Amino acid sequence: MKFQTMQHTARYLAPAMALVIAAGCDTSVTNPGPVQDEFLDSLNAHQAVVTGASRNLSDALDRIAYWGGALTYEINPAGSTGSFGIPSSVQAGRLELDFSADWKRVQLARWAAENAGERFARVLPDIAGAPAFASYGPAAEAALLAGYANRLFGENFCQVVFDGGGPEAFSVALIRAEAAFTQAASIASAAGETDVATAAQAGRASVLADLASYGLASWTDAAAAATGIANTFVHTANYSDQDQSQGNYIMIASPGLGTYRAHTTWGTFYEDYFRTTGDTRVAWVVDPAQPFGDAGVSKFGGNVTLLPQDKYNDPEDPINLSSGWEMRLIQAEAALQTAGGAAAAVGFMNQRRADLGLTALTVTTDAQAYTDLKLERALELWLEGRRLFDIRRWEANNISGGISDVRDGIYGTGTAGSGAAIGNETAVGVLDTQLTTLATNARCWLIGRSEVETNTGVSR
Repeated sequence: MKFQTMQHTARYLAPAMALVIAAGCDTSVTNPGPVQDEFLDSLNAHQAVVTGASRNLSDALDRIAYWGGALTYEINPAGSTGSFGIPSSVQAGRLELDFSADWKRVQLARWAAENAGERFARVLPDIAGAPAFASYGPAAEAALLAGYANRLFGENFCQVVFDGGGPEAFSVALIRAEAAFTQAASIASAAGETDVATAAQAGRASVLADLASYGLASWTDAAAAATGIANTFVHTANYSDQDQSQGNYIMIASPGLGTYRAHTTWGTFYEDYFRTTGDTRVAWVVDPAQPFGDAGVSKFGGNVTLLPQDKYNDPEDPINLSSGWEMRLIQAEAALQTAGGAAAAVGFMNQRRADLGLTALTVTTDAQAYTDLKLERALELWLEGRRLFDIRRWEANNISGGISDVRDGIYGTGTAGSGAAIGNETAVGVLDTQLTTLATNARCWLIGRSEVETNTGVSR
């Protein structure tokens, strides 16, 4: 039946139908309100609670990976500063108090995972036939998520606050992450969840390395935790292509299947590096139909060449949280803590380079091996939200020259605003003076304004 016929018929049926409905149906609606908290105590709800915490972590990670990538010049702005763009302040190297959304997302991810574990520990003893907490799969998953959320918190924020308390050093979140990973590994092993146990071991290795940089843990322990994790292992934060709000933020801000053209690898170290080496870890692509970003960028003097990242090319592409290749780099960095450790360190790094068909690194001095390590971490963890803390810890501890190493500089291969055809930009080959230098950029997010305005323990 065509719409017009249905509309015509409905004109006559409506009064009669109204009478029938009024006479035969109760049209009142009772709003059940929010789900009662005790409903989440049921075993049937526990996996959903964990899934929600996982989604919170994914949501927090990709925003921080995106803006952190801009701060460290893993990417450059190519246009819009609004939806899926890079804010003007971030383009200028600043992270401001008003960025409360990132603070809230990370806090939600941390709290949701930790609260899930606390809930499971509380209710399981009172449920007939329920597994013990120490061998309960969802408890292992919750602890794993708490570990990653706290790592994200500690690595990216200047100070941390927990549940209405006062400001604490970022390292407190990393220590908290290590405890959560340790718990996750124990529970997962007892529950027979091998992948979760391995991810927990890898996560623990990463935060031990973070803490060891500040003398708060042992590099020997970090390397031991990394040992035995296969090169091929990977654990990820997952995304969905069903709704834009659930997709990979970095990818959506890229062209192709993405909606926006807000960032580019043009003018970064990675542009020329990929052009000359073909290292797929930092791949970018060219689209002749979209040669420039979606708006002018003031600090570059206009439109810039669009060379979008190709690490993520679908909204549901995951972001690595841990990988076996990261573990080899932890072992390499641990080796460099001992004089004469260059050979062992280079051996670990060359495993990955051989896997990719890249030229092997040669063994020279410990200092050169450390510079190579910095490059390998920059390549392996590209756009995963890890670069900012690497720069922060190396600089704070004056590791092999801090940020003065060449590969921590930001180098361009094109002249801003030149309008030259893709691939024919004027090579500059030195630090691009039109770029804000990394030395002046923020190293970490501030406590969010939402926390400052609601927590009396945080000074205003």
